[in-house]
Amino acid sequence: MLVLLLKSVTFVVVTLWSLLTRLIFNTIAYTIVLLLQGLKGSGEGSLGIFQQVADGIRGCFEFILQITISSINSIISNVFDILKESITGSVAASGSVAAELAEKLKTSLKESLKQVPQLFEELSNMMSEMVKELWDNYKGAVGYVTENVA
Repeated sequence: MLVLLLKSVTFVVVTLWSLLTRLIFNTIAYTIVLLLQGLKGSGEGSLGIFQQVADGIRGCFEFILQITISSINSIISNVFDILKESITGSVAASGSVAAELAEKLKTSLKESLKQVPQLFEELSNMMSEMVKELWDNYKGAVGYVTENVA
């Protein structure tokens, strides 16, 4: 069940990540193309504009990194909270039947340990998809700039 929950969360995170990076990279690409087309005639002030664009790109990458770190932190925190609540709930609900609880806990831990590789695989797939989407959106933005600047 935890794996299914993680798969749906992974899908949502990767989709939002793709949309966010596409928006950021396309905005930067369109801005660079407009600036370069505007600067074709005059060379004055281009260094300052390029420095501002570089600062904007650096700020976007910092923003993307912060969002990534916070979303991964949130996912991991939620997974551990769910696990803690399920263990606490099962302990509180069957406090009088300790032997039955121990057996259920043992089987649930065995089941959880069976799911750990799937969870790590799903998290690694999510990270690889996020990097792939970032790279594809970056290539698309750079391709747009190279096509429209020349």
